[in-house]
Amino acid sequence: MKNNPEESRRILKHAGTVTFFTVLSRFLGAARDLVIAHIFGAGWITDAFVQAFTIPNVLRRLTAEGSMTLAFLPLYTEIREKNDTQAAKQFAAKTLGLVLGVTAFLTGLGIIFSPQLVYLFAAGFASNPEKFELTVLLTRIMFPYLIFVSLVAWAMGVLNAEGRFAAPAAAPIILNVGIIGAAFVISPLLKEPIVGIGIGVLLGGLAQILIQIPSLRKVGQSFVPKNFFNDRNIQRLLRLLGPSLVGVAVYQINIIVLRNLASFMPSGQVTHYYNASRLSELTLGVFAFAITTAGFPELSKHTAEENWQKIRGTLRFTMSTTLLVVIPASVGLVFASQPIVSMLYFHGEYAWNDVQNTALTLQAFALSIPAVALVRLQTSVFFSLKDTSTPVKISFVSIVVTGLLGWWWSQSLEIFGLALGLAAGTWFQFVLMLLFLRRHPELRKNYWPQHSLLLYLIASAGMAVFTWFLGQYGLWKSGPILVYNWVVFSGLLAGSALIYLILLLLCREEQTVRIAAQLKSGMISRKVKQ
Repeated sequence: MKNNPEESRRILKHAGTVTFFTVLSRFLGAARDLVIAHIFGAGWITDAFVQAFTIPNVLRRLTAEGSMTLAFLPLYTEIREKNDTQAAKQFAAKTLGLVLGVTAFLTGLGIIFSPQLVYLFAAGFASNPEKFELTVLLTRIMFPYLIFVSLVAWAMGVLNAEGRFAAPAAAPIILNVGIIGAAFVISPLLKEPIVGIGIGVLLGGLAQILIQIPSLRKVGQSFVPKNFFNDRNIQRLLRLLGPSLVGVAVYQINIIVLRNLASFMPSGQVTHYYNASRLSELTLGVFAFAITTAGFPELSKHTAEENWQKIRGTLRFTMSTTLLVVIPASVGLVFASQPIVSMLYFHGEYAWNDVQNTALTLQAFALSIPAVALVRLQTSVFFSLKDTSTPVKISFVSIVVTGLLGWWWSQSLEIFGLALGLAAGTWFQFVLMLLFLRRHPELRKNYWPQHSLLLYLIASAGMAVFTWFLGQYGLWKSGPILVYNWVVFSGLLAGSALIYLILLLLCREEQTVRIAAQLKSGMISRKVKQ
């Protein structure tokens, strides 16, 4: 089964746009975390910020890039294809009114009940009144970020449906700039410097919205909300959202349980968990989610047309491209976790023990990366088919598994056990989703790139040997202060990627050969134009 070459180029082009801005965002995000780690270390003050920032972000998954965007885009696409563009724009304006109303209400409640929320998320902090009060203060400062990020998610749904990916992908860059700037400009002026980071979150969130406006104007979308009551399409959106919101609520309960378990662990482990998760998200955000984001509008369009051949072709191409990146990334993080964490975090107040705990936790997160990417892709298929109840039921079961395993393993393995439980639960979710997708007659037909998957695993194994071998030559306890370490580290990263690609090209793996040919064709075209 071959995918439409024109569609493949379009997906890769859009994925390239998302990847470019996401790379900048993730590097700035890493810089942001490094700045916070350098200034505040991995103590109770940083734990307070991490927990406080988690609370509005939990609700963000309910109102922003999770359920709302996945449910909105297929419906918007259907309205545009079956009616006209103006009807889709009207629907988007009414959805904007819904998003603003709901998030403003939730923000008000969040600010009022911040002490109760902090206790819900981090009961262990109650034993330290100073730590608890700081977390409450930071939560109240950052809660309006929920409104800002939800508006950005709404803009992303509209712009992605219209084939525009740059502005939404660039939004996190602005957030990270706001936080880094606040760390150096605002924090030194305050009695409690960490509060400056919270202010930076708000400033960055507001700037994220402003950069969406020019792109929205170009596609003719008004940024003025409209009355959403008694609208048939909004009611359809809410019916799609209903089961999903239940699933998100269950998922957030799982996060609350895991965060509470972490709050009772030794000081600093919440920060270790956070930094390790951020490094794993770097890979997912830069590559895997970029492909899924670019492919989702195409899937939605094909399902609106009920063209199953194109659906399977798009799914195969998206899955193959995703696995091409996430499998070696997962293997690389497992075998190079200590060098990576040492070179990024081992400075300032971040001690060697912090590096070891973060690296160990990163290995657990790395094991989950392929599963997380595939679950994201599978979820987009369910949502493009306007089936939101099945992934919710699956997530409910997998979340119970994740919580139980995380609790069980954390008793002996502490924060590493929590991350390991999350990895096992995600793989369990992937298997269940795969089985339920096969219940659909048209998805029983083969769309899996089995041959390519086998070659990815073989090439990753060869890369792992090189990564482990070269990693033995680094003096990682000396951290980034040694130029020698940077030479070894650079060779490790570049060499691992090069060996992986060479092995795939020698094996003539179809996706790698196709992408290489398209890149070569693009370079030749540019030379001809010049």
